[in-house]
Amino acid sequence: PTPSDFWVPNEEDSLVPSPASVEPTDCELIGRFARNRDEHAFAQLVSRHGALVMGVARRVLRHVEDQEDVFQATFLALAHDAGRMRWQSSLAGWLYRVAYLSALRVRTQQAARRECTVED
Repeated sequence: PTPSDFWVPNEEDSLVPSPASVEPTDCELIGRFARNRDEHAFAQLVSRHGALVMGVARRVLRHVEDQEDVFQATFLALAHDAGRMRWQSSLAGWLYRVAYLSALRVRTQQAARRECTVED
C-alpha cells in the first residue's frame, strides 16, 4: 500500500460527530413524546426497540397473533406511562420486562382456557 491509501485526519476533520448527526437518546425521544405527543419520536422508539420486544414474545409464545398482541400491549404501556415515569434506567430493560410479563400473562390465560375446554 502507498501512503495515499491511508486516511490521515487533518484540522478540518472532526472525530466528534456534529450535533445534526447524533441520534436522540431514548430519554429524549420519550420526553418529546410525553410533552408533545410527537408521533415521530414514538415511531423511532418502536423502530429502535421493536425487535427486542418481538423477540421476547416469540420466545414465550407460539402463535403469531399472540406475539403481535404482546408487541402492541408493550408499546401501548410505553405510550401510557411515558409522562409518568422517570426514565433514568434503561428503556430496553423496561420494555423487556413489560413484554415478558405480558407474554407470560397470555400464556397463562391460554393454559387456563385449555383446562376449561378439557374439563367441559
